[in-house]
Amino acid sequence: MQEKLTIARPYALAAFSFAEEAGDVSAWSAMLDALASAVANPDLMLLISHPRISHSQLLELLREILGIHLNDQRTNFIGALLDAERLVLAPEILVLFERSRAAAEGAADVRVETAFEISAAEQDRIGSAVSTRIGKACEVTTAVTPDLLGGAVIKVGDSVIDISLRGRLRALEKQLL
Repeated sequence: MQEKLTIARPYALAAFSFAEEAGDVSAWSAMLDALASAVANPDLMLLISHPRISHSQLLELLREILGIHLNDQRTNFIGALLDAERLVLAPEILVLFERSRAAAEGAADVRVETAFEISAAEQDRIGSAVSTRIGKACEVTTAVTPDLLGGAVIKVGDSVIDISLRGRLRALEKQLL
């Protein structure tokens, strides 16, 4: 996965640069989302990998599929992906594009790992607390990690706040040894 993200990064940055210059970041985001969904279709994947289907035929098919999401610049971008044989990286390009978009809008990605599922209200409370602390809007994603035993691990960028029971037990173990 990390290798795919590395390969997709220049394409995502180029797409974001084009989107910002044109002032249509939302339209680019919608196009990349539709493209990622299309590429996830197994039937389309067969066509993409078929040796007898030319890039121009694939581009025409994608024009029909994506329709309203395309303009000349976005069509050229898809053509460049086809020529470089990177169309299969559309989902990774979308992820990186959205990260660039969030960073430009001043939002921070917050990942909250808990031992049990948390409610939307708890997510909002954690998000607002982190937002107040770092001075940025936050997008909160959650994950259930049963081996935490209790509490939470909150990751914001490179910072990690470990308030889990597992973390406290490890700290206690270090003090005792």
